[in-house]
Amino acid sequence: MNHSPSHILAEYLIGEGILIDPDDSGSGNWRVYIGSTPDGIHADHEVAVAVDTAPVKDGRVQGTPLFHHGVQFILRSTDYSVGYAKATEIAEDLATVSHEDVTVDDDTYTIINVTQTTGVVVMGQEPGTKRRELFSVNFLATLREV
Repeated sequence: MNHSPSHILAEYLIGEGILIDPDDSGSGNWRVYIGSTPDGIHADHEVAVAVDTAPVKDGRVQGTPLFHHGVQFILRSTDYSVGYAKATEIAEDLATVSHEDVTVDDDTYTIINVTQTTGVVVMGQEPGTKRRELFSVNFLATLREV
């Protein structure tokens, strides 16, 4: 695969209108970044970051190893209820995915399914601030390059 599982799931959620492409010049909350979020005084307060976590190997299909790719979404918000609700929205949307095609750049992937492995985890306040709450939710995704 030319793109990470976190990038593929983030692109899917952008297409669903749940999150926003960070390169989108329009206004709005819930831009999604891959790997890390921007910080600093001018950084958006309501953002998500998609991070790759450990995959789970689940046997082989015709000799090819089958992996369920670990993906974590971490969200930060100035409002506890808003952040918790967005994490829940992400989990509810990904729970419905079944054989959905997603195009990232010029590559197409099929998200075969996504399994939520944790509930919404409240991670407390962002270090160094007393303004932004952190949440996470974790998944295993079965993906195939088309």
